[in-house]
Amino acid sequence: MAKLSDVGEREAIRLLTAIFDRGHPIGLGHDCGVVEWGEDYLVITTDVVNPRTHIPGGSRPDQVGWYLVAVNLSDVAAAGARALGFVAALSLPPSTDTDFLRGLGQGMEACAREFGIAILGGDTKESDVPSFAGTAIGRVRKDRILLRKGARPGDAIVVTGDLGRAGLAYAQLADPATRAEGLEELLRPYPRLREGAAFSDSGIVTSCMDISDGLGLSLAQMAAMSGLSYSVEWEKVPLHKPLETMPADRQREYALYSGGDYELVATVKPEAAADLVARVNEPHRGSHHELTVIGTVERAGPNTLAAGGKREPLQGRGWEHFRPSHSG
Repeated sequence: MAKLSDVGEREAIRLLTAIFDRGHPIGLGHDCGVVEWGEDYLVITTDVVNPRTHIPGGSRPDQVGWYLVAVNLSDVAAAGARALGFVAALSLPPSTDTDFLRGLGQGMEACAREFGIAILGGDTKESDVPSFAGTAIGRVRKDRILLRKGARPGDAIVVTGDLGRAGLAYAQLADPATRAEGLEELLRPYPRLREGAAFSDSGIVTSCMDISDGLGLSLAQMAAMSGLSYSVEWEKVPLHKPLETMPADRQREYALYSGGDYELVATVKPEAAADLVARVNEPHRGSHHELTVIGTVERAGPNTLAAGGKREPLQGRGWEHFRPSHSG
C-alpha cells in the first residue's frame, strides 16, 4: 500500500478531492473554497503551520504568529477577495512558556491589524507537539472571483513583487551570521490583498494563484486546471535584488523553484495588461511591490522558459509536503 511519502501532497489532495467533490459552485482545487452569499461568495481558506515544515529553529513567536495569519490571507488575496476575519486553532504542549503564547498572539494581531481585520477567536488544545491552524474568511462578487483556471491563449502572465526572496532566505539559515535575516524574510511574507482586490475590480484578470510553493509548480497547477501552457521569459522575471549577482543556476532555483514568496501570479487579457500594470504600480513606483509582465499563455503543451534566445521546459517542481525534499 502506498504511503504519503510515496505519492506527495498533490496526489493526496487529488485523493481527497475525488471523495469531496459534489458539484461545488467553483469546484475544488483553488486557493479558497466558497459559500454562496447572495450576489457574493464568502471565500474560506485554511493552512496549518508547524515546526517540521514552517518554523525553523530560532524563530520568534511573533514571527510565527504573523506568518500564520499572512499565509492564509495570501489565499484570500489570490481569490480577489476582501478579507473579513481570521480564526485559529492552537495545539500546544503543556510545557509551553506563556511568553511564547503571548508573542504568538501579538504577531497574529499585528498582521490582522495591518490588513484591517480582527482575530475572531478559535480554539486551544493540548498536544505533544505544537501545531497552529489558521482559517481566513473573505468576500468577493461572484462574477469577479479569481480562480486558478480561466486563462485564454494570448493572455499576459504577470507577477507581483519580486521572486527568490524566500529561496535565498532558506539558504541564509545555514549561516549563523545571516540566520536572523533569513528568518525575518521567511516568516514575514506580505499578502498581496491590495493587488488581488485590484485584479478582481479590473474585470480583466482571467486567473490567479498565490506563489506559495514556487513559480514553476504554481504554473504547472494552473496549466493542469486550464488545459493550456504558460511561457515565461526569464529576462523579465523580477528577481529579489541580492540574487542579481549570483550565478544563473542559483537565480533560477531560487526564483522559479523555491517556495515561500507568497506573491501572486495572474493572467490578464492582453489588450489591457499595460493598463493594469500602470494602475497597480502607481502607489508603489520604484518599490518591490510592482507588477511585472513575465510571459504569455499559449495553447496546450508543456510550460516553457525562454532564456538567452532558447526555449526549455519550465519544470513543474517546487516545495511539496510529504516528500523528503523539494521535488517535482
